[in-house]
Amino acid sequence: MRPVVDLWVGLQTWLFETFVSPVLFSLNLMEWFEPAFNAVEFFMLGVVQILVILLVMRPLERRWGVERGEERLIGADRVYTLLNKLGIVPLLVFVLAYPITNQIDHLVRVAGFAPPRLERLVPGLYDNAFLSFLVYFALYDFAAYWVHRAQHRFGWWWALHSLHHSQRRVTVWTDDRNHVIDDLLVNLVLAVFAQFVGVQPDDFVLILMVGRLIESWSHADIDMRFGWLGERLLVGPRFHRLHHARADAAQPHIHDHNFAPVLPVWDMLFGTARFGETPRPTGVDDPEIDADNRHGWLGQQVVVFKRFAAALIPRSSWTAQRR
Repeated sequence: MRPVVDLWVGLQTWLFETFVSPVLFSLNLMEWFEPAFNAVEFFMLGVVQILVILLVMRPLERRWGVERGEERLIGADRVYTLLNKLGIVPLLVFVLAYPITNQIDHLVRVAGFAPPRLERLVPGLYDNAFLSFLVYFALYDFAAYWVHRAQHRFGWWWALHSLHHSQRRVTVWTDDRNHVIDDLLVNLVLAVFAQFVGVQPDDFVLILMVGRLIESWSHADIDMRFGWLGERLLVGPRFHRLHHARADAAQPHIHDHNFAPVLPVWDMLFGTARFGETPRPTGVDDPEIDADNRHGWLGQQVVVFKRFAAALIPRSSWTAQRR
């Protein structure tokens, strides 16, 4: 593995010194040296994820896809994936969230609270980096499960998150189909959580990469199960596809199940798991939300922001203002 690591770090260093460092220097932004260097790695990891999607996941979808037709709907999702995986949207989110997370970190340290490292609390983790990563990953996934439930629970947050569910042709490209404000809120909550449980920056980046690659696969247009035990250990396409199932009169809240991003255990523990369901059409039964599919990336960002703003202002207050 050492030669691979050396090659990876060497490429990261070359990209940074050739393309990023001169820009920082010319703009007098050298205080951003370390975050920018980490951003280069994020970009490289994004390229790897896109290659895995293109070379592995998409061929499987084309061979064993469940839903066919409406190929035009996938185009906007490809844009979302490129903007997110290559770090463009995450960079915007980081710039907006950094002052907040930095201030929270400052206040916590002024108060004399040092986030605990699990390795200190559980001595067995100190010499086992892989086991330590798995524990932090499980904690992160636990937090992401509850964030996901909040996205469905609060009307104003659902107004944003509904964009993700409006897709009628769910594929491996769909995972990144989110409004920028939704991405900001989710990342802000999870970054603060990571600070408080002591996740280190390098671990956090790796957790994001592994988690989001699995989440891309869980959106695959394939009716795949991992067996009775396997589907209870790892979220797969059939398990998560139920979460995107289109509601009807018989099951109006069918998407309020299978929230877990990676580990189904959280759904099992908190009563939201449903296994072995027959694949159903995906999307939403709300015509206003379904209309998101008429727009491209920019159009979706605009109409969903309007929906979010309307959800924040009670309809009675809005009507009174117009009078």
